[in-house]
Amino acid sequence: MFHVVDSLRLGGTERMAVDLSNGLVARGWDVHLIVTRETGPLAADLHPEVEVHLLERRSRWDLGGLRVFRQLVRRDRPAIVHAHGWSSLQFVTAGLIGRRRGPAVVLHDHGGARYRTHARLYRLVAWPLVAAHLAVGRSLLDPPLPTRLPAITEVVPNGIPVDRIRRKEHYDVADPPRLVVVGNLRAQKDHLGLIRAVALLRDRGVDVEVDLIGATPEPDLLRRCRALIAELDLADRVHPLGRQPEVGARLATYDLGLISSHTESGPIALIEYLAAGLPFVTTDVGEIPALLPASLRSWVVAPGDPGALADGVVRALAAPSDERARIGDVEAELASTLSIDRAVGSVGAVYGRLGVGGSGA
Repeated sequence: MFHVVDSLRLGGTERMAVDLSNGLVARGWDVHLIVTRETGPLAADLHPEVEVHLLERRSRWDLGGLRVFRQLVRRDRPAIVHAHGWSSLQFVTAGLIGRRRGPAVVLHDHGGARYRTHARLYRLVAWPLVAAHLAVGRSLLDPPLPTRLPAITEVVPNGIPVDRIRRKEHYDVADPPRLVVVGNLRAQKDHLGLIRAVALLRDRGVDVEVDLIGATPEPDLLRRCRALIAELDLADRVHPLGRQPEVGARLATYDLGLISSHTESGPIALIEYLAAGLPFVTTDVGEIPALLPASLRSWVVAPGDPGALADGVVRALAAPSDERARIGDVEAELASTLSIDRAVGSVGAVYGRLGVGGSGA
């Protein structure tokens, strides 16, 4: 089967495309990863048996890229084309138009509800070809969208290879406490609100240091963040670090993980915090916070409210070290149920329902 993704840059969609491809190959599936636009750091994480094809398309309807894609489909005859995200789905369906016996198309919806705002022509072209719609959160299937019948719809929450995360061992809080935010710098992540929360903490006499780890795909937003950091005199407290290697090994060195997003579907960063046993404060967005047990819900706050985020940080840092260690155990146990193996099994089962077998099915 073909898995199709726009790039191999650092991001949740890209990470899941790579991890799913690796997991499926490990279970005996023959996976080709079609990268339509550009490569990136995640290329280094691919299983050696995942065959990669880089198309280097330069526009939505790049004719050269479509021609290469059609040639690959004609040569390799994939049983399934698994498109990660709406952009990849548009490209895939354009490349399959006119094929009499095309592969089954699977849309893996990572949270881009933007497809509902696209022109009706785009939806009419893409959706009739979709045989299965997988979504990382239930809200993405409500309301259901018109697809080719019979279409399969299923929630497949995000997962991670938990063995790449180093478990936290020491729960005494540093002075000042070290906080981390993992996530690409995008408007939906509300880094600006987080910076304001740090200022509120300072004004309450709570000194913290916060590392912002992630790529910066929106340069204007990075400039705004730096300007706000300067305006609020937080240069010694908030550190935009950009991309960093071995994040999974670094999480254990922090006292608290943060997620301040306005919107999410299945925040992979939260699963990474759980796997590290790292206490956290997260806004109540996406599928993963909804799965948290009551013992972890006290650190879930409303989105778009820097004051609530600051309150959550104060509560989390005030917890005694033995309570934080106990919470870490609960987190790690929950993370084991959010492993990539579970997601791979769910995807393989959908392939089987589509009539496609594999030695790992």
